[in-house]
Amino acid sequence: MRNMPWILILILALGLSFACTTAKNTGTAIKEGTTEAAEEVGDKAEDVGEEIEDGSITSAVKMKFANDEQVSASAIDVDTSGGHVTLNGTVSSQAEADRAVEIAKTVNGVKSVKSNLTIKP
Repeated sequence: MRNMPWILILILALGLSFACTTAKNTGTAIKEGTTEAAEEVGDKAEDVGEEIEDGSITSAVKMKFANDEQVSASAIDVDTSGGHVTLNGTVSSQAEADRAVEIAKTVNGVKSVKSNLTIKP
């Protein structure tokens, strides 16, 4: 009977130790979950940023085509993905096709230009 308080103290100490470990593990799980969620949001924000940048590149290329006397802006479709520009459509000469590629390469953010332009006879 005299040893009963010591047993209670031991049980309480073990219970407290278990509670602290559980709280620590829960905190770690929450931290890891928060980090994963933040990384996922960051990835999505990056994707949105890339889409906006691609749209800006496409618009800038089309605007430069419209301001150039040698290139028919309405006949060339501009697609941009990840800074890579693809030109599709029909042009009247090889010189016009070459000029379109040259113009597209001058736009900020363009990493490469692929021409699928065809020359109409």
